[in-house]
Amino acid sequence: MRNHRLWLTLLLMATCSSVARGQLAPSIGYMHPAGGEAGQTIEVLLGGYDWTPDMQVFVLDPRIQLEILDAPGPVIVPKPPYWFGGAVRRAFPLPRETRARLTIPADTPPGIVHWQAANANGATSRGRFIVGRDPEMIERPGRKGPQNIPALPVTISGQITKIEEVDQFRFTATQTGPVSGTVVTHGLKSPLNAVIQVHTADGQLVADTVDTEGRDCSLTFTGKAGHQYIASVHDVSFRGNRSFVYRLTLTQGPRVVAAIPVAGRRGVTRMVEFVGVGVASGEPVLESTTREVTFPTDAQAASFRYRLETRYGTAPSYELFLSDLPQTTEPVAQESDTHPLNLPAAITGTIEGTDTEDRYQFDGKKDDVWQLSLEAARHGSPLDMTLSIHDPQGKQLAENDDLPETTDAGLQFTVPADGTYQVTVADLSGQEGHRGLTYRLVINQSLPDFTLSLPELLNVPLGGKGSLEVKATLVSGFNEPIAISIVGLPEGISAAEELSIPAGKTSLAVELTAAADAAAGASLVTVHGTATLAENKLTRPAGQALLASTMKPPFSIEGARKNDVTKWPRGTTFPSPVLIERDAGFDDPLVLEMASGQSYHRMGITGPELPVPAGATRVLYPIFLPEWLQTSTTGRMVVNAVARLPDPRGNVRYVVSRLKDRLGFLPVGALLKISSEVEELQVTQGEAFEIPLTIHRALQLLEPTRLELRTDETTEGLLSAEAVQLPSQQNSTQFRVTAGTHADLAGLHELTVRATVMKDGKYPVVAETRVLVLISPR
Repeated sequence: MRNHRLWLTLLLMATCSSVARGQLAPSIGYMHPAGGEAGQTIEVLLGGYDWTPDMQVFVLDPRIQLEILDAPGPVIVPKPPYWFGGAVRRAFPLPRETRARLTIPADTPPGIVHWQAANANGATSRGRFIVGRDPEMIERPGRKGPQNIPALPVTISGQITKIEEVDQFRFTATQTGPVSGTVVTHGLKSPLNAVIQVHTADGQLVADTVDTEGRDCSLTFTGKAGHQYIASVHDVSFRGNRSFVYRLTLTQGPRVVAAIPVAGRRGVTRMVEFVGVGVASGEPVLESTTREVTFPTDAQAASFRYRLETRYGTAPSYELFLSDLPQTTEPVAQESDTHPLNLPAAITGTIEGTDTEDRYQFDGKKDDVWQLSLEAARHGSPLDMTLSIHDPQGKQLAENDDLPETTDAGLQFTVPADGTYQVTVADLSGQEGHRGLTYRLVINQSLPDFTLSLPELLNVPLGGKGSLEVKATLVSGFNEPIAISIVGLPEGISAAEELSIPAGKTSLAVELTAAADAAAGASLVTVHGTATLAENKLTRPAGQALLASTMKPPFSIEGARKNDVTKWPRGTTFPSPVLIERDAGFDDPLVLEMASGQSYHRMGITGPELPVPAGATRVLYPIFLPEWLQTSTTGRMVVNAVARLPDPRGNVRYVVSRLKDRLGFLPVGALLKISSEVEELQVTQGEAFEIPLTIHRALQLLEPTRLELRTDETTEGLLSAEAVQLPSQQNSTQFRVTAGTHADLAGLHELTVRATVMKDGKYPVVAETRVLVLISPR
C-alpha cells in the first residue's frame, strides 16, 4: 500500500511537470555478431548505453525474433593500451552488454534490418544488423595469430575492441583466380573506418584497400590454388572500441561494382552488363560481361539480390532494382554530346574518361510537371551527382546538389513553355572516370500524391502527454486532407479518434496521452495516411515509431563540490561526495554507477556500482585513478543514480537520473610503486619461474601489500600464481609463477603483477608492473 500511495503522489507531480529532472533515456549501441545467415538461431551480445535490467528490444521486421536472455552486465571500461599525449580524444560511451537470442527465418531476404530498445526512461534510436546468405563465422577473441577459415565463401562477424588491434584470418585458395573481400561497417552504423589487407603466408602484401571516405570498402586479387593467405582488418587510425563491429565477406570469385542498367522493369527478361574486377577474364582488372536477367514481378519489392556466376567463381550478390518504367542505357557513342529522351524515362549512365558530366534533352509542354531523380549513392556508386535543367536558350531554370541525408540529387520541374529542355548531370566526387562509375536518372510524370514520415521514437510520461509529429510531403499540387490512422498503441496510451492533416498542410502533431495508472512499457506503432483524390483512395505508409511510456525518477543527484577539481594521487581511490535530493515520500535505496557518457575513460578510470542505503542524502562515490594517468590532464566522472520501483500496475521497473554536474579531480604523484629488475625472462612450458619485485610506498601506507598475477584473454587458465601478502616492512620478494603445458602458451607474453594496499582499511591503492616472458615448448 505504501508504494501505491507513493505512486499517486509522484504521478500528480509528473502531471504538473513535463520534463523529468536529469532523467536519462537509454541509447542503442551495437550487436555482436552483427547479424547472421537466414535460417539461423544464434546468440548475440547487445551493447547498450545506460541500460537497466528491464530493457525491452524490438525488431522492425516482424519475421525476426530477438529475445533477451540475461540482464545487462557491468559497465565495460576499455582496457589498455590507451592514447597518451597532449591531443584530447573524444571518449566513446561505456556500454553494458546483454545476452540475447536472434532467430532469422530461412525465407528472410538478405539485407539490413533495424532494431530498437526501451526501458522505463525512454526509447532508443535504431540500430542495425545484417541478414546474409553465405556461411557465417564469428571472430574468436583473445587468440594469438590468425584465425583459420575452413572454406570460402564466408562472412565473419568481428569486433575491433581496443586500440592497435588487428584481426587476422587465414584461408586457402581452392583455385587460381580472383578472390574478393568486402567489409561492412558503415552499413551497421559502426564507427570503424576499415583497412583490409591481404598477405601471403610469408608476409608479402598482395592487396589492400582503405576506407578514408566513410563508406564500406572492397578488394579483389588473384589467388593461387593451394596457397595460403592472411586477411587482416583494422581501423585506419588504429582506434578500437567494442562498438567497432564489422562483417568481412571473403569469396573465391570476382566482384561486381556496377550494373548497366542498374534497374529493370518488373517481369522483364533482358541483358544486363555487369562491370567488375575479374568478371570476364578472372584477372584483377576492371572489365565487363553480360548476362540475361529476369526481373521479378513482385510489386512490393524495390530490389533483389543477383549473384553473377562465372568460370572463375560466383561473385558476391549485387543489388538490382525494380521499376515499372522501361529502362534504357546511355548511348556508348553518338554524334551529338546531348542525348534525346522520350519521357517518362529511366536511364543508367556512366562517368568515363575525363568527362565529368552528361547532357540529355527532352521536349516539354507548358505546365507539365516532371519529377527528376538522380541516384548514385543509392546504388553503391561513389559518384556525387548534381542535377540542373536549362531552357532552350541555355538559361538555368532549376538545380539540386544533395537531397537530405544523401549525396544523390532530385527536383520537381514545371515546364514554363513548350520547347526543348536540357538536363545536365555532373559528378563532383573527383573520381577518375571509368565504366564502373554509374548513375541512374529517372524522369517521371509528377502526379498529385503525398508521402509521410515519422520520428524513430517518442517518449510519453505516465500521467502526461507527448506529441508524435507526422510529416507530409505534398507532390505536384496535392491539396487534400489526409486521414491518419495509428495501429498498435499500447494499453493506457490514447489519441484522438479523428486525426487528419488539413488540406495544404504538411504536418500533424498527434497528441498522445498516457493514463496515470498505465503500465510503463513500449511498443512499435504503425502509422498510415489515407486521402481521396478524384474518387481514388490513396493510402501511404508513414512507417513505424517506438513509443515508450516513461516513469519520472523521484530523486536527483549532484556533486557536493559543484564541478570543483580535487588533487588526488594516482593509483588510489578518490572518494567524491555526492548529494541526493529526494522527493517527499521517497526514501528507497539507490545504486550509483558510472554513466555511459564520460570524458577520460579511455585511460581506465573506474567507479563501482555503489549501493546507497534507504534515506541517505550524501554518500562518497569511490573513483579509482590508475597510476598511469597524466598529471597534466584534469579528469571527470559522471554517475547515474538508479532506483528499483513498481509502476502503477505493479511491474518492477528501473528509473535513472544523471548527475547534474561532474566529479572532478587532478591526478598527482602516486603513493605506491612496484617494479622488477628484469625486463624479460625465458622459461619452458610446465615449469615454475620467479619474478623479482621491489615495492616503494608512501609513509602513510601502513597496511600489508597484496601481490597477484593479472591474466588476459591469451593467458587466462594457462598461467597460475598464488597471491602473496607482504608485511608493510617488506619491500622486495620473488613472485612465483607456474607456466602450464597447453600448446597455445608457447610464445612471447607480457605478464602483469599487481600490488594493492588498502588505505584506511577500505580504499585500494594499486600499482602494476609488466614483464616480458618468452615461453618455449617442452
